[in-house]
Amino acid sequence: MNGMEFSIVTIVKGRRQQLANLLESINAASMLPIDIQVVCMDDLEELPAPDKLNVYFHRITGPHQLPLAVARNIGISATKTENIIFIDVDCIVSPTLFSPMLAGLNAENVITAYPLYLPILPNTGNYNVLKQQAVAHPNREKILSGQPVEHLQFWSLIFAIRKQTFDKIGGFDESFIGYGAEDTDFATKFHQLGIQLIFVRDYILHQYHDKYDPPLNHFDSIIKNAVRYKQKWHVLPMMRWLKAFENMGLIKIGPVDQVTILQYPSAIQIKNSISKDPY
Repeated sequence: MNGMEFSIVTIVKGRRQQLANLLESINAASMLPIDIQVVCMDDLEELPAPDKLNVYFHRITGPHQLPLAVARNIGISATKTENIIFIDVDCIVSPTLFSPMLAGLNAENVITAYPLYLPILPNTGNYNVLKQQAVAHPNREKILSGQPVEHLQFWSLIFAIRKQTFDKIGGFDESFIGYGAEDTDFATKFHQLGIQLIFVRDYILHQYHDKYDPPLNHFDSIIKNAVRYKQKWHVLPMMRWLKAFENMGLIKIGPVDQVTILQYPSAIQIKNSISKDPY
C-alpha cells in the first residue's frame, strides 16, 4: 500500500451542517482519502456525500447520549488504510493540511495542527473564503511546530496516527463516558509508551457553536470522568474547570483530591456560563 494513502474518521451527533462543511473542505483538499468513516451518535438521516469521496456511515445507539470514546474507536477500527486522520466534525480543513501531517507521521508519533476559530457557523466549507474571519487561539498559536511538545497539548480536534500505534495505545478508554478527560487519558497513555506529539504549521477552522466556560452543561460527566481519571492516574485532570465548579459552591475538592458534589448547577447557572469567546 502506498505510504501516503490515508483514511479519515469523524464522529457526529446532530451537527449536520458542520458535517456537510467538513466534507466539502475535504473534497477540496490537495490529497483525498481512500475512505471517510462517519460515526453517527444519533438516528438522523445520512447526509449525501460529495461524489469524489468514499464515505461510510455507522450508527451507534445506547444508554449514553455522548459515547465519544466508543464512537472514535469504532470509526478507527473501520478504516481501510494504516494512516488515519481523525477530524472533529466542527472542523473545516485547510486544502494543504493532509500532506504535512502524513509526511511527518510514523509509528512513534501523533501529528496534530493548529486551530483558527470562526465566530459563525458557515453555510459553506470553503476554507480560503472563511479563513479571513477566523481568529487564532492565543495559547495554541504559541506551541512550537516540527518538534515534540508536551503530551497534554493533545486534543482530538485534529490528529494523525498510524493504526498500529492506535492499537498499541489501546484506543480511547471507553470507561470515560460523555464529555471530559478521555483526550487527556489518551495522551497520558501514549506518553507512557514514549510516543511523541508533534504539531505541523497548518490549520483547521473551528466552526462556531455555543461554548460554556466553565462547561456546566457537561457537569455530571466531567465530575465522573475526573474521578475515573484520578483512580487511574492518581491526579485530578481538568483542574481549571473543577476549581471553577468549586468556586461556584457546586463541589468540594478535599485534601487528597477527593471530589464531593454539593449541588448540581441550576438552569440559570448553565445559561449564564455561555461564553462569548469563539474558542
